[in-house]
Amino acid sequence: MTYNVDGVLPTGLVSGFDDGTNLLLSGPAMSGKRDLLLSLLARGEADGDGAVIVTARDPAEEVAAEYADAVAAEPRFLRIIDCVSAQSGSATNGDNTHYVSSPGDLTGMGIEFSEVARAAGDAGVDRLRVGFDSLSPLLMYVDLQRLFRFLHVFTSQIQSQGWLGVFSVDPESHDEQTINTISQLFDGVVDVRLTDAGDREVRVRGVSEGPTEWTVVE
Repeated sequence: MTYNVDGVLPTGLVSGFDDGTNLLLSGPAMSGKRDLLLSLLARGEADGDGAVIVTARDPAEEVAAEYADAVAAEPRFLRIIDCVSAQSGSATNGDNTHYVSSPGDLTGMGIEFSEVARAAGDAGVDRLRVGFDSLSPLLMYVDLQRLFRFLHVFTSQIQSQGWLGVFSVDPESHDEQTINTISQLFDGVVDVRLTDAGDREVRVRGVSEGPTEWTVVE
């Protein structure tokens, strides 16, 4: 089985990802990473896939609204793990949103993710697309070693369940060694960049025979 991404990534780059694939979505600020991440998740709605979004950057309401726009319908199964709102004191767990105290609460994230996984199973949703926006804020709270251990467990859970994971990171916010260390945990990388002309381009590394060419995303 594969997770279809036709129509999200340019034709000819890659049309789908194998079950259990974890991707690092790497690009600078303002490059449209989150739009791409949400589109990769929303593409699964047509196939009956559920979606889980961990947000360490913006509150759940904002992310849910953007996801609804990407789907253009009522999502079949959407759960959001919000790591930012609790700090402002405006967070109580709802039906679809789970709150974690801060982007540094890795234990809380892991617990809530396990809860969400159970809820998906109870709802009869066995295929999930998991988005993580973004890893960069976590590194302001925890050291690389702790984040690596956390991500190792998190990505292993996605792999063993046969889900698809897409984790965004801003490579310009971290040194090269940090990005290289994190990259080891992922099956492939989707790079995003903006050209001087303002076009958004992507390429895919690691999941095809060689890196693809930079290609404009419409």
